[in-house]
Amino acid sequence: MQAVLLLLLLAGASKGLDSTCNATQDATCYGALGGPVYLQLTRDTTGYELKLFSGDKNIFTSKSSKTVFYNEFNTPSFRQRWQFVPDNGTLIINPRERRDSATYRVEIYEESTGKRVGEHTVQLIIEAPVSDVDLSISSLANGEKRVRCSSNGDSPQYSWSLDGRPLSEADADLSPDNQTLLFSEDVTGELTCSVSNHVSSTNTSVLLLEVCSGQLVGHYFTSE
Repeated sequence: MQAVLLLLLLAGASKGLDSTCNATQDATCYGALGGPVYLQLTRDTTGYELKLFSGDKNIFTSKSSKTVFYNEFNTPSFRQRWQFVPDNGTLIINPRERRDSATYRVEIYEESTGKRVGEHTVQLIIEAPVSDVDLSISSLANGEKRVRCSSNGDSPQYSWSLDGRPLSEADADLSPDNQTLLFSEDVTGELTCSVSNHVSSTNTSVLLLEVCSGQLVGHYFTSE
């Protein structure tokens, strides 16, 4: 009887990361395409006037709990998605679009004197969440197995684990981009590919079981 591998595919659930960003000082914030993002531009608006700029364009001015949007930012396509909440100094963008990716400048003035008392920049980067993780497995002539992990989404980062521990060089050979690995036929256990970017993460596992059979048996299923 010949030893072969039984492959059980287990699909893990994806999850989004926190969409709230502290932008009360110079910051880089990330948001998932199509979802909401909450940018706290200041902690206290009482007695202050806040202006938000994109380049030289004034997006809005908030003063005495009133917010006025300007130029193309005062059109339905923006006003339906952009909202500034003076009570907590938070800018809400929902849903996010790729055109929202930009570097914004926040200027804060004293209402009573008109003196500028603060200025900082916020870089907002919109990314498509990682999704649809796919594991492809092929057998090589020398008996080794090649496993490749791929995913949709922006700037995906790949990592692997075997039975819950990070994959070591003794277990497999990893490609420079961490997407492909080679392992010998006798390696067994739960092999997991985890994919993440700044706005989301997900994973998929394959259970490698050594069995005795005259042929390769494959049974695939998805877990909730």
